[in-house]
Amino acid sequence: MDMATEQELVRSGGAGSLQHPVRSGLLPVPLGRVPHTALQGIAIYLRNWNSGSAEGDASGFALYRAPEVPFTAEDRQRLLDSGRRFVYIRIADQATYRNQVEKAVMEAVEDPKLAVAEKCSIVYETSIELVNELLADPDLIANSGRVETLSRSISTLVLNDPQAFAHLVAASHHDFYTATHMVNVATWMVPLAHALGYRDSEQLVRICQAGLLHDIGKVFVPEQVLNARGKLSPEQWQVIRQHPATGSAHLRTYAQIPELVVEVCRQHHERPDGSGYPDGLVGEQIGPVSRICAVVDCFDAMTGIRPFKRSALTISDAILELQAGTPHWYDREVVGTWVRLLRGVPDQVVQAGLVKEPQAAGRERRQNKRYKCDCPARINPLTRTSEGGLHEEAGIQVTIHSLSRFGLGVLSPTPIEVARPVRVYPLRKSWVGRFVHGHVVRCRSYRDGWFEMGIELQADGEEGREG
Repeated sequence: MDMATEQELVRSGGAGSLQHPVRSGLLPVPLGRVPHTALQGIAIYLRNWNSGSAEGDASGFALYRAPEVPFTAEDRQRLLDSGRRFVYIRIADQATYRNQVEKAVMEAVEDPKLAVAEKCSIVYETSIELVNELLADPDLIANSGRVETLSRSISTLVLNDPQAFAHLVAASHHDFYTATHMVNVATWMVPLAHALGYRDSEQLVRICQAGLLHDIGKVFVPEQVLNARGKLSPEQWQVIRQHPATGSAHLRTYAQIPELVVEVCRQHHERPDGSGYPDGLVGEQIGPVSRICAVVDCFDAMTGIRPFKRSALTISDAILELQAGTPHWYDREVVGTWVRLLRGVPDQVVQAGLVKEPQAAGRERRQNKRYKCDCPARINPLTRTSEGGLHEEAGIQVTIHSLSRFGLGVLSPTPIEVARPVRVYPLRKSWVGRFVHGHVVRCRSYRDGWFEMGIELQADGEEGREG
């Protein structure tokens, strides 16, 4: 592995702890990913696209449910059926909402009527919210009961359902955010450990906690180092290599954090041949759970979108990289078990585009081939006027990271609600004054300062031209 590739893997967490400001005083809640019980007793708002108000103007939102009016499962489904993907709550209600979500998670996991896919989605999204809080304020780790609650939910899923791994893969995101990386590692470490023979429920809870907190040291790395484009300078590389030691030292200040969690945080970049850091451990000197974390950590780094990487690998290419690095960098038994788990993920999960699986025997699984790119662009959200036309709002500077015949993948510093019509202006000389129309079909918000969006282009595929 050359230095540039190693740096990319180490910087796998992406953005640090910055939170995107919500000028309207409201926070988006992904409607399809939370139990409706989490919104009880909270004022619920909907975005009014036709108001003509700016994105940060609170007048662009309408009250949907007052706190005293119950929000039912039927209400939730009705909104989803109408094309709503987000509702909004007041910032003042954020703590109440999150407490209710976490309370509902274990109930959802143990609900025999709830499909395992929905259970996994709820657990995953709730874990993202918690890790975001930890990244914004790492001292919240002192409230380790919340980390333990979610870890117990994940381990319960794995112990109760042999299909949980496939659904956890389906629920996962493949982007460059610190929170999603930490949650991916945690939710994948548990089924991998289970497949390796770990059966004790309490031990699986601690393994999940280790995954959730393994990269907490990234909080102490300057954002300009984590997100710098291109190869890091020797000085920057030394700074980022300190995150396992810094993170483990931070965790050790809390007496309630299990020793296994501290150990994995410090050792997840150690390698069997002694080439790892921070201690240059060799072979069996590296803890067995740390060896599990090392494989999953690098796999997610290889397959995820990163603003500084040349490209993301397919699952098959990442597997080949892991196998090529075994046994020098990765434990042979762990890699073999991980590969068997991945090959057991059902085809329908792959075909839904939820994981970037390679094509068997060169066969393209996507209907339309998707190409990686790095193109600056401007997105202008559109609002319908009373006359039935479209009003173009202020533009947002974004990066197009992938494209296909009918869609774009975009990284943006600002979220745009699902189903919102947009106009996209690629900022290339050959496209001066030109644009394409589309609408947002996916917006994943983790408040790390970035949002990953999918934009479906108009069916006719025609380009527009100003004037």
